[in-house]
Amino acid sequence: MYLLYAPVERFRNLPNGLPLITEEVKFYNNVAFCPKFYWRKYHILQGCRDVTPGWMKRKRQTRQLKNILVIATGGHGDVMWTMPFVRDLRSRYPESKILIATEEKHMPLWYSFPYSNLCVKDDFWNLQNLIRSADEVYDFGGIATILKKEMRLDPVEATFKTTETPLPKDRRLLRPHLVVTLDEGKKMEARLKRDGLDIREEKFIIIALEASTANRNWPFTYARLLSERLVKDGYKVVWLSEKKDLSDSHFLGCSCGAEITVNTKDISRLTDWICPDCGKTIHIRPDDHIPGVLNWGGKTNLREAMAVIALADAFIGPNSALMVMAASLEIPTVGLFGAFNPAIRAKYYDKFTGLWGKVPCAPCNEHWTECHLGYPAPCMKVLTVDKVHQAVLKLLTTYPRQVLGKLPIE
Repeated sequence: MYLLYAPVERFRNLPNGLPLITEEVKFYNNVAFCPKFYWRKYHILQGCRDVTPGWMKRKRQTRQLKNILVIATGGHGDVMWTMPFVRDLRSRYPESKILIATEEKHMPLWYSFPYSNLCVKDDFWNLQNLIRSADEVYDFGGIATILKKEMRLDPVEATFKTTETPLPKDRRLLRPHLVVTLDEGKKMEARLKRDGLDIREEKFIIIALEASTANRNWPFTYARLLSERLVKDGYKVVWLSEKKDLSDSHFLGCSCGAEITVNTKDISRLTDWICPDCGKTIHIRPDDHIPGVLNWGGKTNLREAMAVIALADAFIGPNSALMVMAASLEIPTVGLFGAFNPAIRAKYYDKFTGLWGKVPCAPCNEHWTECHLGYPAPCMKVLTVDKVHQAVLKLLTTYPRQVLGKLPIE
């Protein structure tokens, strides 16, 4: 329940009974009663103001809600950041029906999620009917990357702040809740063993090779060098990536961090590459394989990625959905940050180290664009292999995972 005011200087004097966006919210003397958070959000984005008096805010906390709709949009990370709020809704409205509407690609994240009743596709006709029939509708899309006031907060914290809901005192309740089933765990254990990695006898570390935008990627040259070090330390390494053509992608990199990608099935025709940044001549190796490394780039779906992360001894990767998964599953995690301050992306995780490449232009908070200073972004290049190697070894020592704690056991 909200009271909205359409400023006269922006909207002029509105005719009584006029709806600006939806028939559900009609203005009288430029003031309207708005029953749902969803419509409040979009009216405010258009320039309206929330003038809800204190007594109405207090009344809102005691209302009865039978049907609650949560619209989870954005990237995988944005969707996972809504989970703590949904769990809190369930604690406050244990008898209510809670529905999640999201894109089809995000639906696997909600598999076996115990705090909602149903997850449906957010196509137009579904949403129209669900919004009309719900007693309350929440939509947090843009809270981490578009809405300027909320961008200054951790995204999970922002969902609670914007709805004026008290934060749970237990920080564990402010992490996404992900469920990996026993069957998924056993299948992944068997798959790893077929590829030469026995989790009952060997320890392994996952390195994520990419984020959803290139400005957040760690140089692949660094990932290769780190993988070689970790193999020497006695670990095996699994590379994860969404790229479907990674097997035909050859990353030509220099120790200074500069790199280019060549997509070809035959790298043997190339011999040398001169680094454009430092001028060093790099000899190209036709064999890109590193013993002890499983290159699973483009070879896992969302559920499979979650399952292999749950079995790992540690995770290393850029600020991305896979990093959120690992930290939420309480896997010792090294998060690599440049464009964003880790303090507002990893506030509630334990067993987590956030390394920030703090160059003069960071944080730029650019989520959707390429870095104007080139690729890899300078903030990611300053995160050296030495820094990341030291950070992950410290986590592995501080939070060692025992075999029985990793195995999928009934």
